[in-house]
Amino acid sequence: MDKSITLLPSSGAFLRVCMAGFMLSICFVGQVIAHEWSDSTGTYKVTGDLIAMDETEIVIKLEKPTKGRELLAFPIDKLSDADRKYLESTELTQKLSESDKSHAWTMRNGFKLFGKIVDFARKDVTVQRRRGRVYVNDRPMENLPELYRRMIPKIVEEYENIKFEDDRAFLTWVTKLKAEPKTYHCEGVLLELANGDEFAFPFFMFSESDQNMLKPAWTQWESTHAAQQEQASQLEQQRQNSLYLQSQAAAYQQQQAEAMQISRLQLQVSAVNAGLTSIWEVYLYPPAGSYAYPMSVVVSARNSDFASQIAMQNNPGYTAGPVRKVSGL
Repeated sequence: MDKSITLLPSSGAFLRVCMAGFMLSICFVGQVIAHEWSDSTGTYKVTGDLIAMDETEIVIKLEKPTKGRELLAFPIDKLSDADRKYLESTELTQKLSESDKSHAWTMRNGFKLFGKIVDFARKDVTVQRRRGRVYVNDRPMENLPELYRRMIPKIVEEYENIKFEDDRAFLTWVTKLKAEPKTYHCEGVLLELANGDEFAFPFFMFSESDQNMLKPAWTQWESTHAAQQEQASQLEQQRQNSLYLQSQAAAYQQQQAEAMQISRLQLQVSAVNAGLTSIWEVYLYPPAGSYAYPMSVVVSARNSDFASQIAMQNNPGYTAGPVRKVSGL
């Protein structure tokens, strides 16, 4: 392979552009933008999607990842004549403009991304070192998608106003944090590229002119989003209030039922003490063919016949058996 054709993330050019952004999601969608690219010697060929370019370099998302890498930085002057002509052709322009994806977004170092804004995005990114490993939002950094792994140092550089020479420098910085977490509040846009992939990029990676164009719409989105959050908060408060009211009502009803049961027991005891009724134990048999067990119940009644009738009424299907007086005259 030509040494100037570099699999990312070792290529700094695209890292300065796309990895400076924070990826919220990637949705791989098969599109007709894929192309077979070759170098000027014709010995090196890859198939992939053009997702970014500037005057000197293109960035391709490989159709088949190589050595675990998905991105390839390819110098334009090393491309074949046919591919250089393809970059200037109306065929590529038409493909890039399909489905209303024709806008070229300029990154602050000059790279162009072809796509359309589909939404705004806001996300907190927390970096922390735990048990000798780097965690991002409570996930081990090595388990994150490749693009996301390369993005994290760029976010830190932007918000900490520092520069990492390489990955080792970033790890050294994280080590100095010890166990202290660092959280960065990122705001930006969700961009659907020409090949169908969706990325979220923070505002700071766009050129100043593009930022000036995006910020007014962001202000409106932020206001609408805040109103939606307030509405959601009010709905949640209403739900909690309703649940509290239902709980209070259920508790009150239970208390009333218990109070009535106590009153009935008190009346029964008074009736027993007055000699008006007696307490009976009634033995009950389950319905024929039932797997239920026989049981005994205690009821208040004037005599054994009434006791049997009351016991069977309270337990439909059961048949009264022996009856025994527990107390009373």
